[in-house]
Amino acid sequence: LIATNLEMLESEGIANFKRTVSNNYYNWVVHTAGDPQLKRAVANWLRHPTPGPLINRMGTADGLRMLGRPDKITLQGRERWRYKFFVGEAWEVARRNDSLGLTDRLAEPEVGNPIRIWYRGRLISQDLANSILELSFIARAGIVRSGARIAELGAGYGRLAFAFAEACPLTYCIFDIPPALAVAQWYLTAVFGEDRVVGYAPTNTFDSVAARLVPGVVALFTPDQLDTFPDDWFDGIQTISTLPEMPRSQSSRYLELFASKSSDAIFLKQWQYWRNEADDAALDESQYALPAPWQLTARRVDPLQPAFFNQLWTKAATRAS
Repeated sequence: LIATNLEMLESEGIANFKRTVSNNYYNWVVHTAGDPQLKRAVANWLRHPTPGPLINRMGTADGLRMLGRPDKITLQGRERWRYKFFVGEAWEVARRNDSLGLTDRLAEPEVGNPIRIWYRGRLISQDLANSILELSFIARAGIVRSGARIAELGAGYGRLAFAFAEACPLTYCIFDIPPALAVAQWYLTAVFGEDRVVGYAPTNTFDSVAARLVPGVVALFTPDQLDTFPDDWFDGIQTISTLPEMPRSQSSRYLELFASKSSDAIFLKQWQYWRNEADDAALDESQYALPAPWQLTARRVDPLQPAFFNQLWTKAATRAS
């Protein structure tokens, strides 16, 4: 995965990453009639028909790269219409689940050269729709508030960090590996400016960076640095489509870290079942249990990608208070 992402960045440039490596994070190039996400989108639209997915405008969809294909592709004809419909319906689902009004004020940044789709003059995207859905789900725990401290393991290029940082002034810490960590730092700096980004530094102590972790900033770390943070320092920790890529012992270790480093909430969005051939391991949803006093507060099949589950865990004491 790292080799593929590096090749895409080197050949197509970081300025075009939303058409290349972002498709390896969570942006799906939905363009075939049999795609389960397109079928889900059609079913959602039939239950709540709206004109948006039918009349949204779409720019060019060329220079696209994906895993498993060495060539660049261009969406045309029916493929183009399917993708436009899917993104439009994803936005409608996000609007119906948006508890914070983010679909009324956020737009997809043009940094990274995304496929441009306009909804009533506003630039939207599959990534932004997913981020708003995820944020609204974890907001049920009451942690999306000014001054909160949020962590994310495996943030891709920082799409969810962007949504959280725009929702309210909080501290958002990303823990990831290269090249995603570098892409996220480049992207978030371009979007927010240097003053709001605490760049990665190879430090082994929390005290060396603690003073900079103030509301309004996004900070970047490698995953091993999560262990240096004090217990209960974060109000919430989340991770999306990450744990099945690891050996079983490593994914278990991260769940232990989440349970100790978060004081209030943990959000997991993962494959319901995934076979990791490289490490000869398989994970299903039953293997993501957290220790007491953590309790599963909310669970759903993901609204857009039916192969994924969403779990929201909270501490029993926190819920009682």
